[in-house]
Amino acid sequence: MSDRMLLPIGHSLGVSADPATGEPFHRVRVGPDVVRLPHDRFFVWALTHGAPERVEGELWGPDEVLDAAVGVADPGGALAGLIEDGLVASVVPGAPEALAFARTHQLRPLMLGLGNRPDDPETYEVGLPGEPLVRLGATLAHLYLWGHLRANLWVACEATGGVAEETPELILAATLESLHGLLGPNAAYLDRAA
Repeated sequence: MSDRMLLPIGHSLGVSADPATGEPFHRVRVGPDVVRLPHDRFFVWALTHGAPERVEGELWGPDEVLDAAVGVADPGGALAGLIEDGLVASVVPGAPEALAFARTHQLRPLMLGLGNRPDDPETYEVGLPGEPLVRLGATLAHLYLWGHLRANLWVACEATGGVAEETPELILAATLESLHGLLGPNAAYLDRAA
């Protein structure tokens, strides 16, 4: 298991075909830009979202992504290119680079906040009406629902800290540990801060 985690940057807009060649490519929106990715690079990018069988609390890092990249001719080269192009962030939670990442990126929700559970008021659900996909603690639920209105993930952690009475550093650490649980089912995506 790695101490480094990989995080996908951008939101998938689906597959298209090049009008000139007919070759398919995948579109990923990052900020105001739309990036074209060939299938192998998109597949590796998609793997950085995590895997359903991932053990809670286990980081999803380079080894896990490369092991899962079955059928890709050069997964290491594809991953290195994605990191270089800013489509994948490589972060060590708790290190100074985690704070730098939080200051340059935002967490953007893609699903509805469904509220807290009647049987467990400290647990909030995210998903579609009648179909919750993710369960969050109160602090992360607040960040999920309101953090995208802040300039970046760090400012969102600071604002959430004021509500939750926790330090922004602890909130950032907990958020990083929980991100793949939101990214895997496409309940949220990471974007560059505006």
